Amino acid sequence: MSVNPVDRVSPYPPIPHRDDSAGFARRREAASESALARQRARPAPETPTPGAGRPLPAEIAFLAAHGAPLVLLQYGATIARRQGVTADVALIADGLIPEERFYRILATELSVPYLDPPPALEPSDSIELDVARGYARLAEEPRGLRFLFAPRGDQISRLVGVTRSSAGRPLFALTRPFVFEEALRRCSARKLAEAAAYSVERVTPELAARRALHGRAPLGFALGNLALIAAWLAPAPAIASSVAALLAALFLANIGLRLHVCAMRGRGRETAPALEERDLPVYSIVVALYDEAGVVPQLTEALRAIDYPPAKLDVKFVVECDDLETTAALRAARLRPGWEIIVAPPGAPRTKPRALNMAVPFLRGSLVAVFDAEDLPDRRQLRDAAALFAAADENLACLQASLFIHNHRRNWMTAMFGIDYAVLFEVIDKGASAAGLPFFLGGSSNHFRLSALRAVGAWDAFNVTEDADLGLRLLRRGYAIRTFASRTHEQAPMRFSALVAQRSRWMKGWMQTALVHCREPSAYFADLGVLRGAAALVLLAGGFVAPLHAPFFLSFLAYDAAFGALLAPSTLGDGLASGLYCVVACGGLAASVWPRLVAMGEADILWLWPALLRWPLWGLMLSFAAWRALRELCVRPFYWDKTAHFAVSRSAEPMRPKPLRLEPTRP
Repeated sequence: MSVNPVDRVSPYPPIPHRDDSAGFARRREAASESALARQRARPAPETPTPGAGRPLPAEIAFLAAHGAPLVLLQYGATIARRQGVTADVALIADGLIPEERFYRILATELSVPYLDPPPALEPSDSIELDVARGYARLAEEPRGLRFLFAPRGDQISRLVGVTRSSAGRPLFALTRPFVFEEALRRCSARKLAEAAAYSVERVTPELAARRALHGRAPLGFALGNLALIAAWLAPAPAIASSVAALLAALFLANIGLRLHVCAMRGRGRETAPALEERDLPVYSIVVALYDEAGVVPQLTEALRAIDYPPAKLDVKFVVECDDLETTAALRAARLRPGWEIIVAPPGAPRTKPRALNMAVPFLRGSLVAVFDAEDLPDRRQLRDAAALFAAADENLACLQASLFIHNHRRNWMTAMFGIDYAVLFEVIDKGASAAGLPFFLGGSSNHFRLSALRAVGAWDAFNVTEDADLGLRLLRRGYAIRTFASRTHEQAPMRFSALVAQRSRWMKGWMQTALVHCREPSAYFADLGVLRGAAALVLLAGGFVAPLHAPFFLSFLAYDAAFGALLAPSTLGDGLASGLYCVVACGGLAASVWPRLVAMGEADILWLWPALLRWPLWGLMLSFAAWRALRELCVRPFYWDKTAHFAVSRSAEPMRPKPLRLEPTRP
């Protein structure tokens, strides 16, 4: 960081040094009991004693002149060396000194003002750069000040050295990093809102949902599905039979894919050695919240339980500007140092992916995890993912953990939801990953390389299944996505209306994703290859084509079996059609039963089998949700139908320990 341009004489009088020792945590005071408990629980390779050990790092050495106990500073330096972070970050993250106190003392040491809140900053051309270098120019020059600094680590030592060696006092003020980043968001609110909404359009405009769905594509898609229904009801048997054969071929492809990935799951796994604390990267966690005040205590407790060095954990809670209750609940939760609340400025669309994009310029970690408000992740999930990323090459962009429904005991709907999740994450996703085929990310427990996330424009704010779309864009850019053996406990909707609304949003998003990526078929297959491209389309279409048309197809088969030639064909054509339909019927049964049994066994929920007796009701619900989604695609394609969450106790422990495994993508 270069500070030469700000080394100028200031009209401010020097700020006298004072004893700030009252602001430091004492080793035996109640204020630091939680920090001391963590310290005693960690192995300490070296125990510093007063006046002994290595010289204090420059970024905290100045604190000794302001009443900081030497043993405290040496202990912080020891933590920093063990975790591979700078000493200032270690002191603040472990609660040994409040962040505001640290920066006030630093301002006293440098004889510059401390501003909280600061005046307006100049709008930035690159917010990521300003965040990384830790300073920005003030919009005006109050009393001669020109810059605002919020330094960390080496930036502090360089700033202290340059300021002490300068002839006059520099024309800048200090504040803490959270306040500095909030000032950046205020001065660039409109630019941030636009960037969050149109991030994909600026990188790959041809893959942006807003552009793909701007014209008559949704209406044409809906009319095409209605035409298929009309063909079923056509008086000419040849037309109905042709449509049936077409759908039977699609269903057969989906059946074959499901059986293949079910057979492949569990193969080709790799292990990765756990990383030492100092080798762990800085990890960012992003949680988008809206109207979630009731689950904030549960969420913060779950995040506190994550086993990761506090100094390397960067947590961002993103809330909407009008969601005052959730913001108040977060402020009342007494967030840890390094946990920040980002208030998204007004803008459209009001979706989860737009909120996630708001956090991207302010992320400090090289790895990023996304969780939902009700999530309860495995405690070692971040460590496991970091080890797998370290063992893989830079081509690996995303790891997907399994999602497990922890309220499956509530009613038959939550039981069926839990079974469906087990099939998706324990069978389909893991089998596709092992087979080297595309699969669709879940909306939570995705772990990304930040560089890959930024390279593809992050999340599409106009796609209501931003996870499925992001996974496809990463694959088309040449990156790899894989699964790994870790679980996050989630909550299923407990009311029928909420369940239908959620499934409708998912299916509408899959329809959006299909329309976006099929706009240019030649480019699509050139990016993914014929086999992988076809597998992705079959998997994607199976998510909404089957619920839309399966009831009609099954009705056709039942009628033909009872009154037609299905079981007694009289011509060669009838025989071929009957064989195809019988294969689809038998294969569909196998592709429904086998993956469910495997998934339920893997998730230890085989005892939920009575819920499967309501399978027909579940299928009718999916069909209703699919047609509702088709209507919404035409009427309000970008509307986000939010699922309400409730605070509940975890009814099951995280999944039993297993070897750390990665389901790799085959070349």
